[in-house]
Amino acid sequence: MKTAFLMWSAQALTLSILLFAVWIHDRSQRHFLWFSIGFALNSFGGVSQILRYIFSDYATIYIGNGMTLIALALWSNGFRVFDGRKISAWPATAPMIWFLSGLFPAIYTVFAYRMETFFLALALGHILMAQALLSCRISTPRYRGVLAGLWIAQSIVALAFAIHGFWWQPKSIDDIPLVGALITLFIVGMVSTIVILAKIIMDKNELLLKQLSITDPLTGALNRRGLIEAAAALKQKTEKSKLLALFVFDLDHFKTINDTFGHQAGDDVLSSFAKMVSSVILQSGTDKKGLFARSGGEEFCALVPVADLRQAAGLAEQIRTMVASTPVVVGQSTVRLTTSIGVSALPADEFDFDAVMRQADHGLYKAKADGRNRTAVARGDSVYCLGPAFEAGSPAAIDQDTDLQVAALRRLTQRQLHPET
Repeated sequence: MKTAFLMWSAQALTLSILLFAVWIHDRSQRHFLWFSIGFALNSFGGVSQILRYIFSDYATIYIGNGMTLIALALWSNGFRVFDGRKISAWPATAPMIWFLSGLFPAIYTVFAYRMETFFLALALGHILMAQALLSCRISTPRYRGVLAGLWIAQSIVALAFAIHGFWWQPKSIDDIPLVGALITLFIVGMVSTIVILAKIIMDKNELLLKQLSITDPLTGALNRRGLIEAAAALKQKTEKSKLLALFVFDLDHFKTINDTFGHQAGDDVLSSFAKMVSSVILQSGTDKKGLFARSGGEEFCALVPVADLRQAAGLAEQIRTMVASTPVVVGQSTVRLTTSIGVSALPADEFDFDAVMRQADHGLYKAKADGRNRTAVARGDSVYCLGPAFEAGSPAAIDQDTDLQVAALRRLTQRQLHPET
């Protein structure tokens, strides 16, 4: 048993150091710190089991067993942090039971009572760990189920120890039958825990890396690759009777903003624009299934299921007017921002990303050529422009903007109803 405890303590301490190094490298992954401290305490708990054969005092016993139970509580909350949830006070119940029992001489001076208390607390600690893991969304249900099953099995073994202590009242650890085999079983369970936990962490990191590969780091929107991948899934989910509308946004005179206010201000403008547009796009379409992406530089894209081109044009105009009327505060300055928008759409069952992108780009070129701060809807060889002719936000601009939108939307509706005209 001494050799088994020594080997386990060395392995647990090594793993603790490795996890701590990972956390030092990336402080945002706080779950590694929780796991690291847990393994360190578990290692010291194993060392205390060896020291009890040398010193045989109550302090060594209570501190060592307490460290083991605190480690379980840290791991339970480590899974919650891993899953992005708040920590809980419930896992602290197990070590509290053990430490409170030390206040009663009738318990801590009798080996059988200490044994019952510790193993009941140990069983509770493993049950709380299993509950914390099963309520998480990390990795796959299969791995979570296997690991939780291991902990439930360990809690059953711990309960068996507690029942033995209550029924047979052993005087020392040597009076427990097959104690070496049972302790070895606990250690095997911990080693298995490490293997499965490593797999769960690897799955989580692979998911994070995949997310980073399809996401724009500045705005948090999808990048072009992410948009193309998500578009294929959206096409499958969209009803065939609907259109998939692609919107291409280009920030007007963005170079001037960078030159005037600096590149940091330019980044702030891009982030603010992305936040404004995504608040509309991600709430648009059936079941809120719109996609929003930064395709490069000051250009963004969105893909939204719509009933017809009229709805697509109305959504684009909603975004354009919102951007034009919302000042962006950058440091001590205020930036007035406008955007040019190209729109195109195809039926969901005929959707081809490259084809609709060419059409939308054609519309964007027309919007910019006509003076910017425009929406241009491309349909076949025709392009319909909507937008103000006066200074954005002025009464005249608002009046003309409304008239142009109504007229253009009427033309779009007529063209859809009577393609031959």
